[in-house]
Amino acid sequence: MHESTATADERRTDRTDDTGDDSHRGTTRRGVLRATTGALAVGVAAGTAAGRRAVPGVAEGARQDTRDVMFTSCARDGSVTLIDAHSLETYGTVDVYPDPGSEDPASDVVDDIEPRFVNSFARTNYLEHANVSPDGRTVYAARGHAGDVVAVNIATGEKLWETEMDGGRADHQVISTDGRYLFTSDLTTDHIDKIDTRTGTVVGRAPARDFPHGNHYHELPAFGGNPVLVNGSLGNMVVDDSSTGDPLGHRLTFIDPETMLPLRTVEFDEGVRPIAITGDGRKIYVQESYFHGFYEYDIVRDEITGTVELPKTEHVPESKSDYPLQSAHHGIGLSGDDEYIAVAGTTSYVVFIVRRSDLELLATIPVGEHPYWVQTGPTGDRAFVPVRGRNEVVAIDYESQEIVGRAPTDRQPHVTEYSEVPTEALEGLASRSD
Repeated sequence: MHESTATADERRTDRTDDTGDDSHRGTTRRGVLRATTGALAVGVAAGTAAGRRAVPGVAEGARQDTRDVMFTSCARDGSVTLIDAHSLETYGTVDVYPDPGSEDPASDVVDDIEPRFVNSFARTNYLEHANVSPDGRTVYAARGHAGDVVAVNIATGEKLWETEMDGGRADHQVISTDGRYLFTSDLTTDHIDKIDTRTGTVVGRAPARDFPHGNHYHELPAFGGNPVLVNGSLGNMVVDDSSTGDPLGHRLTFIDPETMLPLRTVEFDEGVRPIAITGDGRKIYVQESYFHGFYEYDIVRDEITGTVELPKTEHVPESKSDYPLQSAHHGIGLSGDDEYIAVAGTTSYVVFIVRRSDLELLATIPVGEHPYWVQTGPTGDRAFVPVRGRNEVVAIDYESQEIVGRAPTDRQPHVTEYSEVPTEALEGLASRSD
């Protein structure tokens, strides 16, 4: 690995205007598609639901102002399942695909045709990653092979805005701490879009090669304690590279979220999968595409300080070409006190719990086919893990290393995030589910 700074041709100033002018983006993928579908029209029926029902676990007349909710993105159904972080009861589902609101007939046709085409030779992906506004009222959904990001009101289901990406897949994203901006990977065009959450306007762009994937937003001492956007890139995702090799880059890229300029790049041997950053911002735990384990990277020292290899189970395919999406493991998270690391052993059908102080494996917990993410809940003592093959989220207690509950989801749960949500928004969601 090595450290580098942004070159002159990579530099791009931050766009802070809210005009919605897309002239800087050139001819987009969707612009071409619209040219062939402009004569088509699709009608979208909209309705309103009347009435309310009680929020699960909240007595009438004694409702709390907010509830702790886990938001689970489900790739096959294009929906977000809302789960109580404590009781594991399901509040309902926010549908983000098909389009919850029409803006123009041509765009609606593209939204329908494009993902069907891409899904025909890749996994079905109508939703890659959903984030939530700080007030808990809006879901921002990167809609996978639809190639766009939409904002949807949780209570009403209304689409607030839609922003198309230049490439064919809207990938993982993260929201800034103040909720002002989304940072969304435009996977096939090697950049990250900075999106104003109020308007959906793209106001900045950062280069991130190759095939930018996961995004994190964290204050890091190594960069003056300022917020930094951290992206992991996959390298070759067009054909399986387990036997052919991969000439493309696999790296962590550290980016200034204000200027969108790269600050540092760190090279890895294989595609960078999910990462977890300690609360003090000093270390990152990094997964690679075909590696059954993870690395400990010291951000301040800029070096690998630990390597953990984890055991395989009988479920691991003999050929790496059979790994789902080139992922041996896909999901890693830290307990709230940073004492434990939870690892989604995707091909092993287990979750590993590792003690962070000495990187010792403490427990191997069977959870079912293809655990695919790890998100720590609001109290810091539970790891929430979507299990794609079982259409459910598993909650695991970090200290006891035991499963404490399961919650059903829509099909192919992929990513889980946490937010506090007003009870009135959940009541609105419930009334629409009746």
